[in-house]
Amino acid sequence: MRTMRSDIGLIIVLILAGSVYGGELTKWQNQREDAVFALFRPQDASQGALLLQEAASQGNADAESDLTLAKLLGMGVPQDIEAAEKSSSSLVEGGGARAHTTLGLLLSHNLTGTEMTEEKRQSQALSHYIIAAMSNDPIAQILAGLHYLKVGDCDAALQYFRRAALAVIPAVPEEMMMQDSPRYVWPEDDEFEGRMTLDEFHFVELMAQHGDADAALKTAVFLYRGLPGLPRDVRGAVGYLRQAVKENSTSAMVMLSSILLRHDIPDVEEDVLGLLQTALDLGEKSAHAYLGLLYLNGFKDVPKNLAKAKIHLTQGVMHGFTEAFYLLGKLYEEDSSGGSDEAIALWHVSASVGHVPSAFRIAERYWQELHRGAADADNTAVFAKALCQSAVSLYREVALSGDWHYLLESAYEDYVSGHAGTALMKYLLMSDLGYPSAHVNAGRLLDSGNDGIYNTEEALHQQAMKVWQKAADTGTATGYVRLGDLHYYGQGVPQDLTLAFMYYNNASMLGSAHGLFNAAQMVEWGEGVAQNVTKAREMYEEAAELSEDAHVPMALALLKLDLFLCLNATLGLDLYAVDWSFPSLKDHGGHSFIVNTSMPAWDIILMAVLAVIITVMVALRAISVRNR
Repeated sequence: MRTMRSDIGLIIVLILAGSVYGGELTKWQNQREDAVFALFRPQDASQGALLLQEAASQGNADAESDLTLAKLLGMGVPQDIEAAEKSSSSLVEGGGARAHTTLGLLLSHNLTGTEMTEEKRQSQALSHYIIAAMSNDPIAQILAGLHYLKVGDCDAALQYFRRAALAVIPAVPEEMMMQDSPRYVWPEDDEFEGRMTLDEFHFVELMAQHGDADAALKTAVFLYRGLPGLPRDVRGAVGYLRQAVKENSTSAMVMLSSILLRHDIPDVEEDVLGLLQTALDLGEKSAHAYLGLLYLNGFKDVPKNLAKAKIHLTQGVMHGFTEAFYLLGKLYEEDSSGGSDEAIALWHVSASVGHVPSAFRIAERYWQELHRGAADADNTAVFAKALCQSAVSLYREVALSGDWHYLLESAYEDYVSGHAGTALMKYLLMSDLGYPSAHVNAGRLLDSGNDGIYNTEEALHQQAMKVWQKAADTGTATGYVRLGDLHYYGQGVPQDLTLAFMYYNNASMLGSAHGLFNAAQMVEWGEGVAQNVTKAREMYEEAAELSEDAHVPMALALLKLDLFLCLNATLGLDLYAVDWSFPSLKDHGGHSFIVNTSMPAWDIILMAVLAVIITVMVALRAISVRNR
């Protein structure tokens, strides 16, 4: 009996110990994921790295694995590519998920120092991504999904993108929109006007502190969203909004209400219902959307009321407010009498303008439809493929809204601070994940040659070719222009003037004056295309209409063209048959049309000489007239 009791007691102790250990393990896993996601946010990266370093120092292999990516990208720790390669190579043997992701990135970008073909490098990188994806690394899941999407295996791509989206969506705020105004390392690439700099923000904040209600509202907006170099500050935003509300700013009333409906902020008490009703009475129609949210979920002393929620959300939809579409869709989905089709129709509208939760809900509906239709004979292969492709596109959008999108801001800050290598590595990862602005920024840094990572021009050109091809594939005119340059000069690829002309022409069809100018020069000289001076003239004139910056170089190009035609006609020459192989003034990264084209040095010299001759002739004629 004593033995049985002692055995039972031992079992109970082991169960309790296992429960405690399991609880501690779950707690650590949660802390670990929080630390990893913190690495991607510039303001939290150091704290995340510190937590992982403490765990790694105690022998935690998962934390060591996570730190390999931090070392590669310079997230919270100094960038050390050699250390990242060494530790990831060692840790993959133990199955560390993010060590596999790190090693895959190093292989993909030819940073392991081992000699192998490009095909073998990419194959090995994919193997590491798949292993990491199976261990639930969402970054690896996106990279694996992109591979299968590229090779046409939609079903496999769908599996990977969905798993990545499921990892992301719990942390996605209901109001989240896809980022649409990334920063570019070259101002010429940035088409977004009205972007606020940190200095401008501080000026606006100073005005707000002196009682300007409009400035208080603007300050609150940027504090709530955050800026590069300015961490998000919800409480600070609330303070400025309350200031603007006192001046009867209806926009501030609505924004303050929306924040309080979604964030539990201690010591802040506001009559949200009263604020929204006041804003509505003063003509602020966006208040309908948040009155709908208030009644949809209930808030403090205001009970849930679906009938009132539907009235306000319907009004919000009629006035075109994105969140009203999403919330009304939720209401229809929860309605016991049905309304699934109405919900999908509403979410389609909000997803079309970048609303992330709407995109996820539609993707999930497509996923369910695909699985319901797997045994349905009426569900044709064509319909299933279309449904799969639509779901992949939506899941991919959700996956790209994960915390790693903050690396775009972090990379820009690194670039501004002079850390080109760290910026480039982050942009290369973001380019791999499919962020369009990252293709352009990585390409610009590689073109500059001052990246601190690659030691040979060949390696730089090969990486540049890959990112500019991605930029072109996303319909970016700059990508086509740079591909044209690389093929024109034979940088990283064999020289191919026919391909160069094709790429310049593709850029011109996307509205690029630069691409059209370069294509016109090739037509004028018969490089890679049949010579046609008349057509070249038309192209130069069209390029001048596309960009004000193109007026001067186009005028010079036309002046030179007319001079050649005149000399050919009067002196019986064929100046286009002469080999004018003088050194080029072209800066292959390119800042302007003058130094950014295939225009050789003699063109500028000849036009300068012509201008001097004309000036002298005019002066002599004026003297002759006076002497008469």
